[in-house]
Amino acid sequence: MKHACAIALVIAAAGAAGAIAAASTAGRHSPRPSAENCGGQLWRLKTLSDRSRNRVELTPQSTTIAAILARRGPGRPPTRRTTAFQLHTWEVPAQITAYRVDPTGSVRLLLFDHDAYINAVIPSPACLTSATRDRGAIAEAGRMFTTRCGKARRDWQSLGAILFVRGVGFWSQRRGLRGAASNGAELHPVTGLRIVAGCRS
Repeated sequence: MKHACAIALVIAAAGAAGAIAAASTAGRHSPRPSAENCGGQLWRLKTLSDRSRNRVELTPQSTTIAAILARRGPGRPPTRRTTAFQLHTWEVPAQITAYRVDPTGSVRLLLFDHDAYINAVIPSPACLTSATRDRGAIAEAGRMFTTRCGKARRDWQSLGAILFVRGVGFWSQRRGLRGAASNGAELHPVTGLRIVAGCRS
């Protein structure tokens, strides 16, 4: 009996130690949202959690990739919402030709329509805060893409699906990126997806 009790105590202690270790490990791998972890000094713009987030019109305005590319870019990416493009949610019809996950955990989509490309980005859930506006819609866009279109990896994956992609206007500094718009325009964050073809319905 004493031997059985001793074994039970050892098992219980090992289980508790394992739980503590797991909790500690989880804490180390779940950093708080910050510029370092979520995309640099513009991360609040990228996650719709900046001070001007309530000025953004969330009702989507229909447009095209060509129309967005025809806009004059600001040169250097603004650190605040200083242009009309940044104050609206846009919806474009597009073929998602490729996608990947970036080091922040965000999913980057390469959109194509009529010989024109633009990037759209679904932020990582770990980078959304209580201040993030339309947080539920952003998170749902990520869930929908992952479950219906495919789980993103670090390398680019081809897709070819047709969707209506909705997102807030953003001026990026990453113009050398694959498929980046020449004027720096992106849809970032993506706030909604409507599948037409190529992903599970």
